[in-house]
Amino acid sequence: MKVLDNAKIVDIVKGIYPGHVIIDEDKIIEVNEGLYKGHIDKIDLKGLYLMSGMIDIHIHGAYGHDFIKDPEISVKEVAKGLIKEGTTSFLSSLTVISHDSLLELLDEYTKVKDIDGARFLGIHSEGPYLSKEYKALMDERYLRNFDKDEFKAMIDHSYGLLKVMTIAPEREGFDDILALAKENDIKLMIGHSKATCKVAKEAINKGVKGYTHLYNAMSQHTHRDPGIVTCALLGLGEFAELIVDGFHIDPDVIKVTYDVLGDDKIILITDSMLGRGMDDGEYIFSNLRCQKKGNTVRVIDTGRIAGSAISQLDAIRNMHKYTGADLISLSKMASFNPARLLGLDRELGSIAKNKKADLITTDDKFNLYHTFVDGKLVYLRS
Repeated sequence: MKVLDNAKIVDIVKGIYPGHVIIDEDKIIEVNEGLYKGHIDKIDLKGLYLMSGMIDIHIHGAYGHDFIKDPEISVKEVAKGLIKEGTTSFLSSLTVISHDSLLELLDEYTKVKDIDGARFLGIHSEGPYLSKEYKALMDERYLRNFDKDEFKAMIDHSYGLLKVMTIAPEREGFDDILALAKENDIKLMIGHSKATCKVAKEAINKGVKGYTHLYNAMSQHTHRDPGIVTCALLGLGEFAELIVDGFHIDPDVIKVTYDVLGDDKIILITDSMLGRGMDDGEYIFSNLRCQKKGNTVRVIDTGRIAGSAISQLDAIRNMHKYTGADLISLSKMASFNPARLLGLDRELGSIAKNKKADLITTDDKFNLYHTFVDGKLVYLRS
C-alpha cells in the first residue's frame, strides 16, 4: 500500500479539500481529509491538486504515430507519451478506409497487448457511415450508407474493442444497425452529418448518445434551417465533444456552449493527429498532405482544418481561460464524462473508493507533476 499525502483533492462530489488517498495495488481504498497520520509509505504531494487522470475518447494519433497504421506500435508509443500529458486512458480513433482494410486493421488491434503507459480502452471508428457533404478530411470513396452485414463483420473482427462509432443518422439503413450497436454496447455519436434538427432528435430518441466534435463537420444552428447543433443546444443527447484549441471553435462560442450545456454534458477531446508532440512541418493525415504549425493543422492544398495538435492539458487550460470553469467542472469534462459515456464510471473518471488509481497532480497553472496509472507512478516532473 501507499499514501498520496498532503494534496488538494479534486472531488467532483465533495469539492476541493486538503487530504490524502490510500492506494492498495491498483485501487483507491480510502479518500480522507487532512494529513495522513499512519505508518504506510507515503508520497508527499506538497499541496498540489490531485485529480482523476484524463480520458481522451477522440484521438487519431500523436508523436509521429497514426492509429490507422501498425496498432501494435502506434498504440504502445502513444500510450507512453500520453502519461507525460496527464491522459491516463484513451480510445484509438480511426479515419475511414476501405471495408476490407478496416477488417484487417481490427484484426491487428486484437493483438495489442502489454501496454506500458496510458490505459488503452478500445476503438472509436469515425465512420464509414458519414455524409459526403460534411466529410471534412474523410476519404469520400469510403463514405456510404449503413450496411448491417458490414457492421456485423466490424463487430466480429474487433472482439469487443469497438466502443464508439461516429455516424450520420440521415443515411439509409440507420435503423438496421441500432439493435446491433446496443447489443454490443457500441456508443453511437452524430458527426460528419447533414441531418436536420428533426432527424437528429429522432436519432437521439433511438439511443444515440450525443455529438462528435460539436460544431465541426455538421449542420449548424440557423434560424430557419435548424440542424444538429440546434439539437445539441436544446440539451438533447447525453454528451457533446468539444475541441477547445481556440481554433476549431471560437472562444466566445465555447463560453456560450458551456453556459447552455454545463459540465454534465461536455466531453473535452483533442481530436489530435500524428503531428501532436512533434516539430512543426508536413505530415500525411487521412491520405492528405497537412501542415502543422503550433497546435493547428491544415490541409496544404485546401487550407482546411486537419485535426489538432493539442493535449488534454491544453484543452483544460483553454476551457478555464474561455469559460472560467473550475477544477471540479474541468475534471468532469475531461475525466468523469468520458468514463460515463463508455460505461466505465464505476472504475474510472473520479477520485473515489474502489476506483482505479489513475491519478494526476497539477499546480494552479495546470502544469503536470505526477501521473499514476493503476496506482503506479509512471511520470514525475523533473
